[in-house]
Amino acid sequence: MNESRRKILVPILSALVAALLTAAALYFPLFLRVTFADDQTHIFDEMRTKALASDTTEAAQCLEYVVRYYPSGTKQVTASFLDRIVERSRARATADIIAYLRSRVPVDLGPAPEPWIQQYAKQP
Repeated sequence: MNESRRKILVPILSALVAALLTAAALYFPLFLRVTFADDQTHIFDEMRTKALASDTTEAAQCLEYVVRYYPSGTKQVTASFLDRIVERSRARATADIIAYLRSRVPVDLGPAPEPWIQQYAKQP
């Protein structure tokens, strides 16, 4: 390679490498947040499935797990697009488990999860 070509290619390749490194640095945090959101919503689905096949105590324990598992603002930026997705999934799982508990017990403790957790989840 002659000297004039090298003088042209080195700055171009350096700029290209810098651009790729910058893109990777910007992409990685987003990749992590999307992975966390996927994990969180998967956990909520698993807990819902487990609760709907459980007795009252275990269903209430699943409810507690859903409610307390990485609250908004811990794995996701509060009120971000991904946080809203995660919190909608949490709310749906919570509502489904409470509906299941309502069908299993003679007392309706309302739509909030805390009374159900306090009443039916056995604390070790």
